[in-house]
Amino acid sequence: MAKIKSVIGLEADSNEIRAVEISRSSGVYSVLACGKIPLSEGVIEEGFIRDADRFSIALSELMRNGGFKSTDIVVGVNNENVIMRYASFPQVSPDKLRNMVLLQAQEFIPIPVQEMEIDYVVAGQDTNDDDQPVTNVMLIAARRNMIEQYINLLSASRLQVIDVDSTTLSLCRGLRHDVVTDEKYLVINLTEDLLNFVVIEKDEISMVRSINIPEFAAESVERLFKYQSGYEQAEDDIENLGTVLGQETSSSVSYYSMQNSGKPIEKIFLLANLAAGDRIAARISDLIATIPVIVPDFYRTNNFGLDQKVLNEFAGCIGLGIQALEVK
Repeated sequence: MAKIKSVIGLEADSNEIRAVEISRSSGVYSVLACGKIPLSEGVIEEGFIRDADRFSIALSELMRNGGFKSTDIVVGVNNENVIMRYASFPQVSPDKLRNMVLLQAQEFIPIPVQEMEIDYVVAGQDTNDDDQPVTNVMLIAARRNMIEQYINLLSASRLQVIDVDSTTLSLCRGLRHDVVTDEKYLVINLTEDLLNFVVIEKDEISMVRSINIPEFAAESVERLFKYQSGYEQAEDDIENLGTVLGQETSSSVSYYSMQNSGKPIEKIFLLANLAAGDRIAARISDLIATIPVIVPDFYRTNNFGLDQKVLNEFAGCIGLGIQALEVK
């Protein structure tokens, strides 16, 4: 296979498509193109592309007007069709672990595994209640028909999908670029459809929790993502969402503390592509006064010549591209 010179990291949600083209030379990453395009209502719903024609037209316009040159692309997914679970398996040699995970994944996934694409990230070694060695992993399961839909549509646009990755993991990897050091921290990743909680220390994940946005907060979330600012219900929506996130975060922290007697959670990072992110984080802080809640700035050391606001908005896409180049 020819060496990949640059790759496009792409995310799509019900509001827009975002993409960044990344290259690497002598270990240094550069952004070659960066852009986004809005999507009409109904093009993407519940994580699925409902209007393939309008999606393809928007994608082609983004690629053309954004100056994207590469045809290699990695797609980031994070919606209600993606399930993340923390699981432990009997310790086996690395070459046998994948088979074990795939054979036993159904015990942890509430949807038939025949309908899912399964992947995992090793999250460290431990012992179980019987003092037997186990390997902890974060399972990632995505509906196969959703992934195939993206691959088929992108292929029809003459783009080659070289990987499908978790946007949540991409953002977590991005935090390692001069945002976090050795502390144990909780990531709250908020999208329009899903709320993910991930506890990490260094490179080891020790808790994963995913929930759908509660119904009573769904309209607030939808408006905050769609309008960002300057609409009549903004203050009420910020208060509503901040309270929900605070309550769910408090539950997650308490659950983690009960299950783990080691080092406590020292920081909380709120990852949400929202103009009101800082105010929502402040509301969470009101409810969890003992742990600082931070909206992080990504890639501060190498800003790729981009404004910090743009870096934060496209951090998921950048991380997707960097990861793809690192493994190729």
